[in-house]
Amino acid sequence: MINMEPENLTEETALIDVDHTGKTIVIVDDDQTTLKMLEVFLSKLGYQVFCAESGTRAWELVRTKKPTFLISDMLLPGIHGVELCQKLKNDPELKDTKVILITAVYSGGISRSSDFYCDRDGFLEKPVDLKKLKEVLQSI
Repeated sequence: MINMEPENLTEETALIDVDHTGKTIVIVDDDQTTLKMLEVFLSKLGYQVFCAESGTRAWELVRTKKPTFLISDMLLPGIHGVELCQKLKNDPELKDTKVILITAVYSGGISRSSDFYCDRDGFLEKPVDLKKLKEVLQSI
């Protein structure tokens, strides 16, 4: 099991084998531990990372940074993760941004139901498996 503490996320843990220079990621999560873990991990992979603690702040960042990827928790203050995904996918300038939704609250069939539909590119349950996240980022 990978120790999720930011200081333990080494280059070896990050499994660096692809150059991600120039690719940006906006991460939004109101859980500081998850946010920091993902920030450190993705930075070690070579991504330029921007973080937000609310859907509203994430929307501001997405509009200004125009990232390659958005990784968003579903249950957020401000704009819900699914609504954030829908706004992004409906915006002509941002629609090609790849969206990965993460959640600890909604799982299984509930998170995949029509109530939570958006044109997301990936979905992961918390706690986030970093190897799986890396695989999803490389496959989309």
